[in-house]
Amino acid sequence: MSDNFLYSLTRLNQELKNSQISIIGISNDVTFLENIDPRVRSSLGEEEFIFPPYNAIQLQDILNERCKLAFKEGVLSEGVVAKCAAYAAREHGDARRALDLLRVAAELCERDGKKKIGEEYIDIANSKIEKDKVLDIIETYPKQHKLVLYSILKLNNKKNKGKIEKYYTGDVYNLYQDICIQTKTDSLTQRRVSDILADLDMMGIINAKIISKGRYGRTREIKLAVPQNLLEKIEKTIKEILGL
Repeated sequence: MSDNFLYSLTRLNQELKNSQISIIGISNDVTFLENIDPRVRSSLGEEEFIFPPYNAIQLQDILNERCKLAFKEGVLSEGVVAKCAAYAAREHGDARRALDLLRVAAELCERDGKKKIGEEYIDIANSKIEKDKVLDIIETYPKQHKLVLYSILKLNNKKNKGKIEKYYTGDVYNLYQDICIQTKTDSLTQRRVSDILADLDMMGIINAKIISKGRYGRTREIKLAVPQNLLEKIEKTIKEILGL
C-alpha cells in the first residue's frame, strides 16, 4: 500500500459530511509504522495495540472449542489437548500450529484404525509435520541452494566419520565447485555462495556462526541444524533432483 493512498484516506474525513471513516491496520511486522512517511503517520494519529502470542491455557481454550465441532464425545484421550497446546505454546503460541497438530494426529489415528486419539499420536504428528516442513522447504529451493546444501551434507558425512573436525565457508565452496562440474552447472562466486549460506541459516536448515580468523578475515563455521534422522532422506531427495 502506497504512502500517497494512506495519506488520501486520512484526509477524507475533511470532505465527508454525513459519515466518518476509521482505518484499522493489522500487521505481523511490529516495525511497520516506522517505514511509513512521517506526514502520513502524523495524519493517522494512530493508537497501537500489541497482541502477545497465545499461552498454553489460551490455546487449550481454542482447541477445546474446535474439538466440540470436529470430534465425537470420547474420541480424545485425556491430556491430548493439553499436549497440543504445550507444543504450540513452545513455538511462539501459534494457534494454527496447534490445530495442525491435532488434525494430523487425528488423521494418523484414523489411518491406524484406532477409535481414540492418544497422546502418542501428538508426538508422531509433531515429527511428521517437522519432517514434511523441512523436506518441502528443500524441494522448493533453487538449484544453486540445493547444490550448496548437498556440499554441506557431504562435509557433514566426513565429519561424522572423523575425517574432519569442522568445516567452513571455504570448504563448502570448494566442494560446491566440484559438484557443479559433476552436474554441469555454472558455479557462482564465493560471495554469492556465502549469501546462500545466510539464507539456509535464516531458514533453520544450518547454523552458520561467523568467526574471526585474525588477519585472514572472517568466515562462517557451518553446522547442520536439521534432525539427524532426516539427513539420509534429505540427501537422497537432493541427489534425485540433481541427477547425482
